Amino acid sequence: MAGDNERIKLTLELLGCGLCPFIEQEMKAVYQDSWIDRAKESFRNSPITSQPAGEAIRWDAHSTLLILWDHWNSVFRNRLTPLERSFVGELREYRNRWAHQSEINTADTLRILDTASRLLLAVEATEEARQLQDEREKLLSQILQQQGKNIYDSSDHQRDRLRDATIFFVCAIVTVVVIINSYGTGAPAIFFAGFVASVFAFLAYQRWVTPDRPTYGAHECTNCGKVIYGEACPYCNENNIQ
Repeated sequence: MAGDNERIKLTLELLGCGLCPFIEQEMKAVYQDSWIDRAKESFRNSPITSQPAGEAIRWDAHSTLLILWDHWNSVFRNRLTPLERSFVGELREYRNRWAHQSEINTADTLRILDTASRLLLAVEATEEARQLQDEREKLLSQILQQQGKNIYDSSDHQRDRLRDATIFFVCAIVTVVVIINSYGTGAPAIFFAGFVASVFAFLAYQRWVTPDRPTYGAHECTNCGKVIYGEACPYCNENNIQ
């Protein structure tokens, strides 16, 4: 699906921006004035990342995730949980795959957006997390629209629409014939028969042009995160009622 590459690029940019303040704060708290030197130790065995000389670090997704991973036991384990560490490892893997132009499909993109937003929320980078959550909801909407289009364009669906439209058409003809045979060809009978035929013709047309609603399988609600089996989330609706 078009846009996956752009979404991953945006995710990596927001990760770099969102994680940087948290990493700097925690590294300073542990290493004091030597925190930059300790941080740069993480890049010695990483030839794909060149860091500027002196008291500066190029903050991007790779550098932030690498520092989080490399200094986990000494710095970050006191602020984050093992779950967030798994997020870091997963995002490092996806980042490397993306950097080496390996195939990343739409399902991977959904997972990357979700994992990155959860990690950003854990470090209180709420604005960056919100942007990724919005992108995830847009992508989910595109997926559902595409699923509906696939159903609408399927040969089975076209046969069903043709069958139902034909039934309406036949019913219109039969009803008109019965009305004329029963009440003759007077003006009231002709008017009534024309009205009935128009109603059935409208129903046949509506059935032909209106797609079936797609059947939704198990998926995660984009609002509350719980697994649901339909389009509307009963948990969100329940909260709204309360």
